[in-house]
Amino acid sequence: MSFNICHIITTIDLGGAEKQLLTLASFQRQSGDQIEVIFLKDNPRLLKEFLSAGVEINTSFSSLGFFQQILRLRKKIKDHKTVFHAHLPRAELLCAIALPKKSFIVTRHNAEAFFPKGSRFVSILLSRYVLHRASSSISISRAVTDFLISSRELSPKQSNYVVHYGLQNTRVVALPSPKEVSKVIQIGTVSRLVPQKNLALLLKSLQILRKSSSFEYRLSIVGVGPDKLELLSIAKDLRIDDAVDWIGQLTETETFYQGLDVFILSSNYEGFGLVLLEAMLQGVPIVARRVSAIPEVLGMKHPGLLDTDTPEEMAGRVEELITHPNLLSEVLIHQRRQLAEFSIENTCRLHSVIYAQMINSSRD
Repeated sequence: MSFNICHIITTIDLGGAEKQLLTLASFQRQSGDQIEVIFLKDNPRLLKEFLSAGVEINTSFSSLGFFQQILRLRKKIKDHKTVFHAHLPRAELLCAIALPKKSFIVTRHNAEAFFPKGSRFVSILLSRYVLHRASSSISISRAVTDFLISSRELSPKQSNYVVHYGLQNTRVVALPSPKEVSKVIQIGTVSRLVPQKNLALLLKSLQILRKSSSFEYRLSIVGVGPDKLELLSIAKDLRIDDAVDWIGQLTETETFYQGLDVFILSSNYEGFGLVLLEAMLQGVPIVARRVSAIPEVLGMKHPGLLDTDTPEEMAGRVEELITHPNLLSEVLIHQRRQLAEFSIENTCRLHSVIYAQMINSSRD
């Protein structure tokens, strides 16, 4: 069964939700679905990639105010066969206001407040309104569903599905070469520079490694965000600023991952953590905290998971990976097996089931 799908998303920038939509929409198009993507604001950095995949991009909404976007979306309602699928809060709220009740689906990509910068009461109220009007909701991890239930945004009576992110290819495309004792050890992360990512923990871990290890460690950080000046100050105070490379945004990250000896995710919480799949795909061993959706993605028995948020444990685990070949091999074997669980074919199949249920329900 093929579908006419209209994905509506706040931006098509370089975030995890946007990159996953690119993968999903591309595969849906290859599977014979008719796909349109509407983005609502900001610089469409992934525009070329969407167009190259044969996905139609509607640019007309991005220059409009929210009220005008409501009016324009209402004009797009043609028949019950179109699947409207909203991603990220602004797009979800737009669909909830502009579209008939139970005529759209939302995907929750984050285990955090609907509007993090607003009041908690208003954020919860708006989230409940959106979920009440949606035909069903998709959580990208069990951690996101647990968050929605614990924050009382999702009622047990409402339809919610867990559908993990997927990759076009789940076979490891690169393997690290054997380490040499004299080698500079390159650690790194891909992260927004925001409090959620707890990059101060990563910087403190680097300081310990630089002081205690016989290796020379360097850290590279891909990403931008409002915390950069504060993080630069922390690195300077720790006297490691000369060992940190602030790379900024990258459209293509494969080469970056392949240059790493260890990938580290220091986040306090994650809705999913697409960067974990990206690192696994490039054969990079991972060290990350056992919080939120991270063990769901890596697997509870991943040897690189940390049970505390101390820089000493993080630094120690990195050093163990570098100095113990058997542990490194164990991590890479585990990651190769775990990666196979996240295929875009499975992700797309589950979406199709949810779409069909909504269409059938609208006919009743």
